[in-house]
Amino acid sequence: MELLEHVRAGRFDPIYVLHSEHPILIERVVAAIRDIAVPPAARGFNYDVVEGKPRGSQIVALSQTLPMMAQRRMIYVRDISLMPADEAEPLLAYLAKPNPSTVVVAIASKIDKRIKFYGQLSKKGYLHTLEAPRQLAPWVRAEAQAHGVKLDGAAISRLVDTVGSDLSRLSLAVEQLGLYAMTAGGGQRAVTADDVDDLIADTRERNVFELTDAIGSGDRSRALVAVASLCDQRESAVGVVVMLARHVRQLSLVHALRRASVSRSEWASRLGVPPFVVDKLITQARSFQPAALAQATQRLASADRALKGDITLSTAAGDPFTGPQLKALGRELGERVILEHVVDGIVQLAG
Repeated sequence: MELLEHVRAGRFDPIYVLHSEHPILIERVVAAIRDIAVPPAARGFNYDVVEGKPRGSQIVALSQTLPMMAQRRMIYVRDISLMPADEAEPLLAYLAKPNPSTVVVAIASKIDKRIKFYGQLSKKGYLHTLEAPRQLAPWVRAEAQAHGVKLDGAAISRLVDTVGSDLSRLSLAVEQLGLYAMTAGGGQRAVTADDVDDLIADTRERNVFELTDAIGSGDRSRALVAVASLCDQRESAVGVVVMLARHVRQLSLVHALRRASVSRSEWASRLGVPPFVVDKLITQARSFQPAALAQATQRLASADRALKGDITLSTAAGDPFTGPQLKALGRELGERVILEHVVDGIVQLAG
């Protein structure tokens, strides 16, 4: 990544506003800037973090402060997208003449270049959208080298096919595979495609089925454990909601097929599952009345909107977590809270 190489070379811009769908890319750029611009020994007086809803005047005041016994200061803004539009004027003025001894690093959960502030950032080259590489295999190979993990070509291809384009999950999977391939003597053998199937693909599928089974049987503890496992694997939270919505639709369809007196021989094809899964779905459907499944669908829709940043809609639908609360938790913890809340709510609907 050009930006990361630029930072590691010690060449700093006065302002960085970072946006990405991949938290790991942002984390690495922020860490590189912090480690080089403000070494640990200098952070006591020269490193400030702006939490919650930032104010332009606050950021400018911190930025104009001179460093103490150090070359630079760093201001880290957790989410500048939360800043009200009328607070941007002081920052717009600051962009014209930023303090050369301060590095401002701000995360933007969403950007709109039609807004004057983001337009000016883009014009001056301070706005950076960090994208995943088009070719994931070289990125995985470099990640493995950085962690001292030996991956053969087939293992890399299988890992990309299994995990997809989520860079955070790919990085975590590489670390897990490295530990999995440790030998008794403390060395490490090369990771194979079979290892990926045994550790990554099998674990993910098992946790997905454990979650749907636990919800179907009304087992709250087991359902929350499965949610935790999926989150630890960096599984897409939106993907989990989609999978749960599919399961709820299947349970609703069981009731519809029964009401319509459809021949049992047709149920597997209507439900889109193998024949041996039909009995399990029938058993699970007994725990949920059609009205309860309708409520479950509403809860999942609310969770989907919350995960995509539409906090207003999710709150109106009954989600007790406010936008600032979820933002304060951070992306990963916020997603886990949303998933735990929706799963717990669906389990409680079981009769």
